Amino acid sequence: MFKCLVTLLLCVFLVASVGMSQTVRAQAPTAVDLVTADVALCLEVSSLDETWTRFEAGPCMDRLRTFPPFQRLLESGGFQQWQAVEDHVARQTGTKLSSQLRALFGRSLVLAIYVPREGNPRGILIGEAIDEAAIQTALATWSKLDPSAVLSKKSHHGHGYLQRKKQAPSTESAFIAITDRRFAISDNEPLIHDVIDRFVSLSSETSQSSTTDSLAVSPRFIQNRRRLKTDGVAYLHINARPWDRGLEESSQGSNDPINIAEVWKRVNSVSACLQLDEGIVCDAVVDLETSRLPHGWTKLVATAAGSSSWVSRIPAESLMAISGRIELAPMLRHLFNQISAKDQAELTKVRRIVQSQFAGKDLLETILPVLGRDFGGFVITRTDKQTNKVTMDGALGFSLGSPSDHEMLTDIDHGLDSGLRLLAAYHSVEGEQMVTVQREQTETMQLRSLSKAAPFPIAYGIKGSNIVVAGSPDQLKQSLQSLDQLVNPSRLAGHSSRFFSDANQLIWLDTARLRQVLERQGTEIAQIFAPNSANEASRLAQRFEHARHYLALVDSLFIAGRIESDHLRITFGGGLDAK
Repeated sequence: MFKCLVTLLLCVFLVASVGMSQTVRAQAPTAVDLVTADVALCLEVSSLDETWTRFEAGPCMDRLRTFPPFQRLLESGGFQQWQAVEDHVARQTGTKLSSQLRALFGRSLVLAIYVPREGNPRGILIGEAIDEAAIQTALATWSKLDPSAVLSKKSHHGHGYLQRKKQAPSTESAFIAITDRRFAISDNEPLIHDVIDRFVSLSSETSQSSTTDSLAVSPRFIQNRRRLKTDGVAYLHINARPWDRGLEESSQGSNDPINIAEVWKRVNSVSACLQLDEGIVCDAVVDLETSRLPHGWTKLVATAAGSSSWVSRIPAESLMAISGRIELAPMLRHLFNQISAKDQAELTKVRRIVQSQFAGKDLLETILPVLGRDFGGFVITRTDKQTNKVTMDGALGFSLGSPSDHEMLTDIDHGLDSGLRLLAAYHSVEGEQMVTVQREQTETMQLRSLSKAAPFPIAYGIKGSNIVVAGSPDQLKQSLQSLDQLVNPSRLAGHSSRFFSDANQLIWLDTARLRQVLERQGTEIAQIFAPNSANEASRLAQRFEHARHYLALVDSLFIAGRIESDHLRITFGGGLDAK
């Protein structure tokens, strides 16, 4: 991999003084203008030199320097080999290779990959240097590093370009065309011809005939780009259809429960951008083929509309949290249909047991569609008031927003109550003490919980149209009371406003708080997960200490999204606290 990368970069240095002669208009074409709309993948990095300079001086780089895998990378053989190349180039030319590359791609770098219906993929690298001197410096460096390549001048429609051919027995060739500070390189000569034609057409005062199929003017590309953040350092665009053949071939004979090739056919394109200033965050848009969406998609979108009320009820001290609005039943039903007949039979028995406890209502067909309308949950640590020991706790809440759900609420209450009584009976038989179900009723809410003798004091409660299942009676009461309280400022609220303010589906991990908890209480938490083995608890504590250094890279990890009728919006990565 490293050798191939160096070879590609050295090929770029071959850009010569044989260029395309034309009249350049005032508004010069960008690299994306030279890419056709049928491209399979297009990666664009603008202002590479400026971006890299800002990143080196930014907070992300400060965290990265102390990140253990990054430190190991700097000590690895591959990086030491790169340093040797850097030093050699510096001795030969007075400038490091990395500095020359930054100057060479300083204004723009675009990698375009085409996947034809038949044959192998083809690729082209298009760049714009800081100035013409950067290209001349690269040319001189190339000549000193590898003078053995055979160069020949070629012409296309009167415009010159170069062919670099390795000496026998190799038959590899690279084709390069440049003009001013722009250049293109590929091992596929027709792609170079096309770029030359497009550049000439775009630079002409009158002719625009060969640019109507450019990626830059593609409606889908423009629409997706507008949906993305505007401050990305890199942008990626993937057209779905060119990849169909490869996915179908790779999925043949696969026993995976989800056929990736079939799911992919419902996608038109994927666009994404990368942000590095306040974290390492990817913002992505999946444009959907609406005519191929599954039955029930309209209902799924309707369920997912609006915002989850539970995200504003997540305590500031939460280590991790989820919230959302989604149809769970179709996904679970699909997975159920993909498993073996034997496993289906066992799950059917479980479903019938649950159905008997919930007044005949089926888990997949009736209960989950209601619970998925608005839900949220979290995990925290707390200190027991009596024993002064650290324990894990949390809650999972659901809101039933329809008046017709009143009967459903009653049936779910009866089912959960039956489940608690069964757990109490089991613990009473298997344990040393009697476990019972505790009941408490107030004017606004009802609570049910296992007595303190239970190993896990699970509790649930109902308030209005809200159901909450918690790890303890205390946490249950706090969660039910929070339904009427204002939101306290939290790290989640701050990161949400900066990174995924429009999302209504969320998986969240507060890495800043988690590493603090592991530092103070890692040994005690390890004992929770390994209560009967001192050796296992010790190993877990060591792993927690090791993980704490990894968690220091960012202050949060998240996957957030929103489901729309014709596209999905997904934001994921890690964020830093605002300064």
